Amino acid sequence: MLERLMALDRRIIFLALLVVVVVPTLLKVSFPMSSITPSTQAVYDEIDGLEPGSCVWIALDYTPPAMAELQPQLKAILHHCFAKDIKVLGLNPLIAESAPLGMKEFRMIGGEHNKIEGTDYVYLGYSPGQLSVILGLAKDMGTAGYTTDMNDIPLSDLPMMKEIKNYDDADLLIAVAAFKTPGYWVQFVGDRFGVRVSVGVTNVMYTAMFPYLSSGQLKGALPGLQGAAEYEQLIRNAGYWVAGGPAQPGMSIQSIVHYALVLLLILCNAGYFVTRHRERKTMERRQTEAAKQSMGLE
Repeated sequence: MLERLMALDRRIIFLALLVVVVVPTLLKVSFPMSSITPSTQAVYDEIDGLEPGSCVWIALDYTPPAMAELQPQLKAILHHCFAKDIKVLGLNPLIAESAPLGMKEFRMIGGEHNKIEGTDYVYLGYSPGQLSVILGLAKDMGTAGYTTDMNDIPLSDLPMMKEIKNYDDADLLIAVAAFKTPGYWVQFVGDRFGVRVSVGVTNVMYTAMFPYLSSGQLKGALPGLQGAAEYEQLIRNAGYWVAGGPAQPGMSIQSIVHYALVLLLILCNAGYFVTRHRERKTMERRQTEAAKQSMGLE
């Protein structure tokens, strides 16, 4: 059997892996997370500790290639905020491409919670200037270049914005980022103006957040798709989002594929060593027979 496995056409192996991915996806397999990363729990606690009517600012600093990891984080955070009747302000002062990605989720998830745009949430979008925009928000929206929202409605006409002028009105700022932008929010907003800052980042960026977490400059951090899956579990357990999101099934499928690959590696390596052992035994037997024949001839 092991020898036959060693001789399998690679296309059959690829097809088997495809089945391993497709079947759990169609069946919507979702395993519970065995543990929650402390930094994920910290982000959850930050939001869960806010009173209804508080305001969370969400800065999106990513482009479409990072959506698979970061969009589920945004979904889970929005569900948590809207379920607690927390107002949410979305903005993109650093990465223009993230504006439509965020606006889509704000509208979709806001609609699921019967939230009204302009009253319960506002999406400011992009304003050119990057660091000057971040610093300008410490004074007022106009100084940062924000006079309208993404629908070109003047901020003065939006009920929610009558109470939100600058960082003094931000109870928490969460930067969801695929680039090295969290440092901007930590140094120029958290440290300088005393705003509580948390982040959601891709998995490869997560270790770079450790110094900020250990120093207390960051209050929490979500690590890639894993962080999104953990957050989904937390808000489902608390009853904030019954349906659940895409991250937990995504992590479950990854786990199934990883187990399948490990099993395949074990079987292939076992087959290799068994084959080598048999070849060595065969060679030794042939050498012994040849030696006997040689002695017989003598």
